[in-house]
Formats: sequence, structure tokens, C-alpha cells
Amino acid sequence: MYFIYTQVNQKIQAFGEKLKEYWSFAMVWFENEGEYYTFHHLIKPQTTLFGFNEPIDFVMPQGGAIIEICIPLKTFQTYAYKLQRHDLDDNFRRKNHVNLLPTRMKEIKDYLKQLFWLAVHKPNWLQKPHIEKLVADDFVPLLISQIPIKLNSKCFLKPSRRGKLIAQAEQQILANLETPLTLKQLAENLGSSSATLSRGFQELFGMSPMRYLKVRRLNAVRQHLKASDPESCVIATLASQFGFYHQSHFTKDYKAMFGELPSETLGKKT
Repeated sequence: MYFIYTQVNQKIQAFGEKLKEYWSFAMVWFENEGEYYTFHHLIKPQTTLFGFNEPIDFVMPQGGAIIEICIPLKTFQTYAYKLQRHDLDDNFRRKNHVNLLPTRMKEIKDYLKQLFWLAVHKPNWLQKPHIEKLVADDFVPLLISQIPIKLNSKCFLKPSRRGKLIAQAEQQILANLETPLTLKQLAENLGSSSATLSRGFQELFGMSPMRYLKVRRLNAVRQHLKASDPESCVIATLASQFGFYHQSHFTKDYKAMFGELPSETLGKKT
């Protein structure tokens, strides 16, 4: 897997073919440096993920910068299958671009910023044999989970009222990872209905709001496990902080999502 940073000192147009054994995803890194286009489609720096079609055709402004992520085809397909994202197929690839929620794009960029910091300040750490798999295990599922599951015309229009509602719901969920939250409470907090929220989440994320909440809580537990001392961290206590009170159910869900036990995540040395 490769992460490629490209910055230009003059406006350019690039076109050609890509390596067929990789899936590439690109995003604008600087958001106020002029207009970017891919196949004559205006790219929105805060939301557009593009460049996953095999041919290349994009325009960069003077001073513009993009990040391109090249993922081996087999690696991408493996993670997509694990996450049951069967929609990420050749039809998806031919679309060449998709708009994410701004909060979702920010999550991807925040992860990349951490990775680039390590590349500059701790390059030897990134060269350790197990780090490539560690990064793939973290980043590829993160990338896949940000892509809307249904790619129709709504993905390329200005955010609708439903899109804004789901963005607000996501913020509420992230603010309540460690506190009880029901679908009814979430809907009431937003002045909406449970049915409207459920339809919106299913359309955008391919899952219910409560399933989405569980996924985010599992990710939060994983990040805490990685940052914790194996000698002092009690997994059951940590899990309960995020609403997982049944240890065996938590362990089963965790392994299904990440392919390893919580204890294995905690025990990893970097």
C-alpha cells in the first residue's frame, strides 16, 4: 500500500492509465488553492473522494496538492468482503468519484496527518515489518466505512435536508459514545422521527443508527486498547465504559469487526 503526496507549482492536467493491480483513491489536501476537476467534474475539496477509475484524467490548479492512496486490489477486496461492502465493485469504480460527509472526509485526513507525522519524525518506526499490516488493518476499514453504501444521484447533489440531519445525528452519536443513547432519544434530540433517521442511515451508511453507534463504540474501544498499558488495562472495565456489559457478546462483535480478540489488540507492541 502506498500513500503519495503530490504538489504542483503550476496548473497541470494529468491523464493516462493506472496500475491495474491497485485501487487508487485521491483527495484534495489543500482546500483553498483553486479548482480541481476529474473527468470535467468539479471536485469539492471537503467532500470528494476521486480517482478510483483505471484511467487518469484530472486538473490541478497552481499550488494545488493531492493525496493518492494506492491499495493492492486483493487487499481492498478482502476488507470490503469482511465489511460486507459488496457494492464496492466495478460499477462503483467506474463512477470515479463520490462525495462523503465533511465529517467523514475529516476522519480520513486526520488519520493521514498522523501517518505523515510519523513518516517525518519516526521514519524507522514505519519500516518495522508488522507496521504495514497494522496500518492496513486500521486505514482500509476506515476508508471503506466512510463511503456511502448507495451510490446514486443523491451522492453528487448538494447536501439535502436528510443529509444535514444525518450529519447532526452523527455528531450526537460521537458525543455520546460513553453514555446511554436510544434511537428514540436520538430522534427526539434532533426533532425528527425514528423512521426518518433509520432510512437516512441505511441510505448513507448501509446500517441502522444503533448499529452505527455500536460500530463507532467498538472503534473507540480499539483506539483505547492500542493506547493502554497491557499491565494495567482491564478489558471488561474499558468495554463497559462504552456500553458493552456482556463480555462474551462484546468479544464476539469485536473479533467479527477487527479479525482479532481485544486481548490481542491490547498486547500488540509498536
